[in-house]
Amino acid sequence: MGKLKKIAKKLPVLPFVYRALRNEYGRYQMRSNNTEKVFTWIYRSDAWGGKYSRSGPGSTVDQTRVITKELSSLINDFNISNMLDIPCGDFYWMKNVNLGNVDYTGADIVKKLIQECTKRYGSDGIRFRHMNLTQDQLPQVDLVFCRDCLVHFSFADIFLALANVCNSQSKYILTTTFTGRKVNDDIATGKWRVLNLEIAPFFLPEPLKLIVERCTEGDGIFEDKGLGFWRISDIRKSLAERNVAGLIGSERPLSAKADDRVREFRQFAI
Repeated sequence: MGKLKKIAKKLPVLPFVYRALRNEYGRYQMRSNNTEKVFTWIYRSDAWGGKYSRSGPGSTVDQTRVITKELSSLINDFNISNMLDIPCGDFYWMKNVNLGNVDYTGADIVKKLIQECTKRYGSDGIRFRHMNLTQDQLPQVDLVFCRDCLVHFSFADIFLALANVCNSQSKYILTTTFTGRKVNDDIATGKWRVLNLEIAPFFLPEPLKLIVERCTEGDGIFEDKGLGFWRISDIRKSLAERNVAGLIGSERPLSAKADDRVREFRQFAI
Protein backbone atom coordinates (compact mmCIF):
# COMPACT_ATOMS: atom_id res chain seq x y z
CA MET A 1 0.00 0.00 0.00
CA GLY A 2 2.89 2.38 0.72
CA LYS A 3 4.38 2.05 -2.78
CA LEU A 4 0.96 2.49 -4.38
CA LYS A 5 0.45 5.70 -2.38
CA LYS A 6 3.69 7.20 -3.74
CA ILE A 7 2.71 6.36 -7.31
CA ALA A 8 -0.82 7.74 -6.80
CA LYS A 9 0.54 11.14 -5.82
CA LYS A 10 2.25 11.50 -9.20
CA LEU A 11 -0.82 10.80 -11.33
CA PRO A 12 -4.05 12.84 -11.03
CA VAL A 13 -6.50 9.95 -11.43
CA LEU A 14 -4.82 7.38 -9.25
CA PRO A 15 -5.47 9.05 -5.86
CA PHE A 16 -9.16 8.15 -6.23
CA VAL A 17 -8.23 4.57 -7.07
CA TYR A 18 -5.79 4.46 -4.18
CA ARG A 19 -8.39 5.69 -1.68
CA ALA A 20 -10.89 3.09 -2.89
CA LEU A 21 -8.33 0.31 -2.58
CA ARG A 22 -7.19 1.58 0.82
CA ASN A 23 -10.75 1.64 2.14
CA GLU A 24 -11.46 -1.85 0.86
CA TYR A 25 -8.22 -3.10 2.39
CA GLY A 26 -9.25 -1.51 5.69
CA ARG A 27 -12.61 -3.28 5.60
CA TYR A 28 -10.80 -6.54 4.89
CA GLN A 29 -8.55 -6.03 7.93
CA MET A 30 -11.54 -5.33 10.18
CA ARG A 31 -13.21 -8.52 8.99
CA SER A 32 -10.05 -10.46 9.77
CA ASN A 33 -10.73 -10.35 13.54
CA ASN A 34 -7.02 -9.67 14.15
CA THR A 35 -6.96 -6.64 16.42
CA GLU A 36 -3.27 -5.92 15.90
CA LYS A 37 -3.63 -5.95 12.11
CA VAL A 38 -6.67 -3.66 12.31
CA PHE A 39 -5.00 -0.96 14.37
CA THR A 40 -1.67 -1.27 12.57
CA TRP A 41 -3.49 -0.61 9.30
CA ILE A 42 -5.25 2.40 10.85
CA TYR A 43 -1.90 3.79 11.98
CA ARG A 44 -0.07 3.20 8.71
CA SER A 45 -2.87 4.63 6.56
CA ASP A 46 -3.52 7.56 8.94
CA ALA A 47 -7.17 6.53 8.73
CA TRP A 48 -8.22 8.79 11.63
CA GLY A 49 -6.89 11.84 9.78
CA GLY A 50 -5.20 13.60 12.67
CA LYS A 51 -3.46 16.80 11.59
CA TYR A 52 -0.94 16.75 14.42
CA SER A 53 -1.19 13.22 15.81
CA ARG A 54 -1.68 9.79 14.29
CA SER A 55 -3.99 9.13 17.24
CA GLY A 56 -6.62 11.30 15.57
CA PRO A 57 -8.26 14.73 15.99
CA GLY A 58 -9.20 13.98 19.60
CA SER A 59 -5.52 14.03 20.57
CA THR A 60 -4.72 17.62 19.71
CA VAL A 61 -3.47 20.04 22.35
CA ASP A 62 -6.81 21.87 22.17
CA GLN A 63 -8.97 18.75 22.66
CA THR A 64 -6.82 17.56 25.57
CA ARG A 65 -6.36 20.88 27.41
CA VAL A 66 -8.80 19.90 30.18
CA ILE A 67 -7.40 16.38 30.62
CA THR A 68 -3.82 17.63 30.73
CA LYS A 69 -4.66 19.66 33.82
CA GLU A 70 -7.16 17.28 35.44
CA LEU A 71 -4.99 14.19 35.08
CA SER A 72 -2.22 15.84 37.08
CA SER A 73 -4.71 16.78 39.80
CA LEU A 74 -6.16 13.25 39.92
CA ILE A 75 -2.67 11.77 40.26
CA ASN A 76 -2.06 13.95 43.31
CA ASP A 77 -5.52 13.53 44.86
CA PHE A 78 -5.46 9.72 44.71
CA ASN A 79 -1.76 9.20 45.42
CA ILE A 80 -1.03 7.52 42.09
CA SER A 81 2.54 6.24 42.05
CA ASN A 82 2.48 4.21 38.84
CA MET A 83 0.22 4.05 35.80
CA LEU A 84 -0.40 2.14 32.61
CA ASP A 85 -1.50 4.25 29.65
CA ILE A 86 -3.08 1.84 27.17
CA PRO A 87 -3.31 2.63 24.34
CA CYS A 88 -0.66 5.35 24.55
CA GLY A 89 -0.71 6.16 20.83
CA ASP A 90 2.10 8.49 19.79
CA PHE A 91 2.35 10.21 23.23
CA TYR A 92 1.61 13.50 21.44
CA TRP A 93 -0.39 15.23 24.17
CA MET A 94 0.60 13.09 27.14
CA LYS A 95 4.08 14.58 27.01
CA ASN A 96 2.50 17.83 28.24
CA VAL A 97 1.06 16.25 31.40
CA ASN A 98 2.90 16.91 34.64
CA LEU A 99 3.34 13.31 35.81
CA GLY A 100 5.48 14.29 38.79
CA ASN A 101 7.18 11.19 40.18
CA VAL A 102 4.72 8.75 38.62
CA ASP A 103 6.31 5.65 37.08
CA TYR A 104 4.73 5.68 33.60
CA THR A 105 4.27 2.76 31.22
CA GLY A 106 2.77 3.49 27.83
CA ALA A 107 1.49 0.48 25.90
CA ASP A 108 0.05 0.06 22.43
CA ILE A 109 -0.84 -2.76 20.07
CA VAL A 110 1.00 -1.07 17.17
CA LYS A 111 4.67 -2.08 17.34
CA LYS A 112 5.88 0.82 15.19
CA LEU A 113 4.34 3.32 17.62
CA ILE A 114 6.13 1.70 20.56
CA GLN A 115 9.45 1.80 18.73
CA GLU A 116 9.02 5.48 17.87
CA CYS A 117 7.86 6.47 21.37
CA THR A 118 10.74 4.61 23.00
CA LYS A 119 13.21 6.37 20.75
CA ARG A 120 11.73 9.86 21.27
CA TYR A 121 10.44 9.82 24.83
CA GLY A 122 11.83 6.81 26.70
CA SER A 123 13.69 7.76 29.89
CA ASP A 124 13.95 6.91 33.56
CA GLY A 125 10.38 6.49 34.76
CA ILE A 126 8.90 6.55 31.23
CA ARG A 127 8.86 3.32 29.23
CA PHE A 128 6.82 1.89 26.36
CA ARG A 129 5.68 -1.69 25.74
CA HIS A 130 3.96 -3.55 22.94
CA MET A 131 0.74 -4.98 24.44
CA ASN A 132 -2.73 -6.16 23.49
CA LEU A 133 -5.31 -4.86 25.97
CA THR A 134 -7.68 -7.78 25.43
CA GLN A 135 -5.15 -10.61 25.71
CA ASP A 136 -1.78 -9.78 27.28
CA GLN A 137 -1.10 -9.86 31.00
CA LEU A 138 -1.19 -6.28 32.25
CA PRO A 139 1.07 -4.95 34.99
CA GLN A 140 -0.43 -4.22 38.40
CA VAL A 141 -0.58 -0.44 38.78
CA ASP A 142 -2.41 2.25 40.70
CA LEU A 143 -4.05 3.64 37.55
CA VAL A 144 -4.98 2.16 34.19
CA PHE A 145 -5.56 5.07 31.81
CA CYS A 146 -7.59 4.00 28.77
CA ARG A 147 -8.76 7.00 26.75
CA ASP A 148 -10.48 6.74 23.35
CA CYS A 149 -9.99 2.98 23.15
CA LEU A 150 -13.14 1.05 24.08
CA VAL A 151 -15.10 3.28 21.68
CA HIS A 152 -13.27 1.40 18.90
CA PHE A 153 -14.01 -2.09 20.30
CA SER A 154 -16.86 -4.49 19.69
CA PHE A 155 -18.96 -5.38 22.74
CA ALA A 156 -17.12 -8.69 22.93
CA ASP A 157 -13.71 -7.03 22.96
CA ILE A 158 -14.84 -4.47 25.54
CA PHE A 159 -15.80 -7.26 27.92
CA LEU A 160 -12.49 -8.99 27.25
CA ALA A 161 -10.61 -5.75 27.94
CA LEU A 162 -12.50 -5.05 31.17
CA ALA A 163 -11.93 -8.61 32.36
CA ASN A 164 -8.23 -8.32 31.57
CA VAL A 165 -7.98 -5.07 33.51
CA CYS A 166 -9.69 -6.74 36.46
CA ASN A 167 -7.25 -9.62 36.27
CA SER A 168 -4.32 -7.20 36.62
CA GLN A 169 -5.35 -6.47 40.22
CA SER A 170 -4.77 -2.78 39.53
CA LYS A 171 -6.52 -0.17 41.68
CA TYR A 172 -8.27 2.38 39.43
CA ILE A 173 -9.22 2.84 35.80
CA LEU A 174 -9.84 6.14 33.99
CA THR A 175 -11.59 5.54 30.69
CA THR A 176 -13.77 7.25 28.08
CA THR A 177 -17.54 7.34 28.49
CA PHE A 178 -20.32 9.46 26.99
CA THR A 179 -22.71 9.95 29.88
CA GLY A 180 -25.56 11.52 27.91
CA ARG A 181 -26.16 8.57 25.60
CA LYS A 182 -29.15 6.27 26.06
CA VAL A 183 -28.20 3.42 23.70
CA ASN A 184 -24.95 1.61 22.87
CA ASP A 185 -24.43 0.12 19.41
CA ASP A 186 -22.19 -2.83 18.65
CA ILE A 187 -19.50 -2.44 15.98
CA ALA A 188 -16.63 -4.32 14.43
CA THR A 189 -13.40 -3.62 16.30
CA GLY A 190 -11.56 -0.78 14.58
CA LYS A 191 -14.64 1.30 13.82
CA TRP A 192 -15.93 4.01 16.19
CA ARG A 193 -19.05 5.05 18.05
CA VAL A 194 -19.94 6.83 21.28
CA LEU A 195 -20.17 4.61 24.34
CA ASN A 196 -21.88 4.98 27.72
CA LEU A 197 -20.42 2.43 30.13
CA GLU A 198 -23.20 2.89 32.68
CA ILE A 199 -25.96 1.48 30.46
CA ALA A 200 -26.64 -1.82 28.66
CA PRO A 201 -24.87 -4.07 28.06
CA PHE A 202 -22.17 -2.97 30.56
CA PHE A 203 -24.04 -1.40 33.48
CA LEU A 204 -20.93 -0.19 35.28
CA PRO A 205 -21.68 1.62 38.55
CA GLU A 206 -21.50 5.39 38.83
CA PRO A 207 -17.84 6.44 38.67
CA LEU A 208 -16.07 7.91 41.68
CA LYS A 209 -15.22 10.92 39.55
CA LEU A 210 -16.05 12.19 36.08
CA ILE A 211 -13.74 14.46 34.10
CA VAL A 212 -15.80 16.27 31.45
CA GLU A 213 -13.44 16.85 28.53
CA ARG A 214 -15.34 19.82 27.05
CA CYS A 215 -14.93 18.25 23.64
CA THR A 216 -15.60 20.68 20.78
CA GLU A 217 -15.40 18.18 17.91
CA GLY A 218 -18.46 17.99 15.68
CA ASP A 219 -19.66 21.46 16.70
CA GLY A 220 -20.42 20.32 20.23
CA ILE A 221 -22.35 17.11 19.57
CA PHE A 222 -19.90 15.26 21.81
CA GLU A 223 -20.15 17.64 24.73
CA ASP A 224 -21.00 14.72 27.04
CA LYS A 225 -17.63 13.08 26.41
CA GLY A 226 -15.76 12.43 29.61
CA LEU A 227 -13.37 10.20 31.49
CA GLY A 228 -14.95 8.01 34.17
CA PHE A 229 -12.80 7.12 37.17
CA TRP A 230 -13.68 3.76 38.73
CA ARG A 231 -12.26 1.47 41.36
CA ILE A 232 -11.43 -1.67 39.43
CA SER A 233 -12.74 -3.75 42.32
CA ASP A 234 -16.16 -2.12 41.75
CA ILE A 235 -16.05 -3.12 38.08
CA ARG A 236 -15.08 -6.65 39.05
CA LYS A 237 -18.03 -6.83 41.43
CA SER A 238 -20.42 -5.40 38.83
CA LEU A 239 -19.39 -7.95 36.19
CA ALA A 240 -19.54 -10.81 38.68
CA GLU A 241 -23.04 -9.88 39.81
CA ARG A 242 -24.22 -9.95 36.23
CA ASN A 243 -22.76 -13.35 35.40
CA VAL A 244 -20.25 -12.09 32.83
CA ALA A 245 -17.14 -12.63 34.91
CA GLY A 246 -16.03 -15.98 33.56
CA LEU A 247 -12.78 -14.46 32.34
CA ILE A 248 -11.95 -12.82 35.67
CA GLY A 249 -9.57 -14.61 37.97
CA SER A 250 -9.05 -17.50 35.58
CA GLU A 251 -5.85 -19.53 35.78
CA ARG A 252 -5.92 -20.00 32.01
CA PRO A 253 -4.35 -17.21 29.91
CA LEU A 254 -6.98 -14.79 28.69
CA SER A 255 -5.98 -15.32 25.07
CA ALA A 256 -6.74 -19.03 25.42
CA LYS A 257 -10.24 -18.36 26.72
CA ALA A 258 -11.16 -15.46 24.47
CA ASP A 259 -12.71 -17.53 21.68
CA ASP A 260 -14.73 -19.51 24.23
CA ARG A 261 -16.44 -16.39 25.55
CA VAL A 262 -16.75 -14.08 22.54
CA ARG A 263 -19.86 -15.87 21.27
CA GLU A 264 -21.48 -15.67 24.71
CA PHE A 265 -20.70 -11.96 25.05
CA ARG A 266 -22.10 -11.22 21.59
CA GLN A 267 -25.31 -13.09 22.37
CA PHE A 268 -25.61 -11.25 25.66
CA ALA A 269 -25.10 -7.89 23.97
CA ILE A 270 -27.86 -8.31 21.38
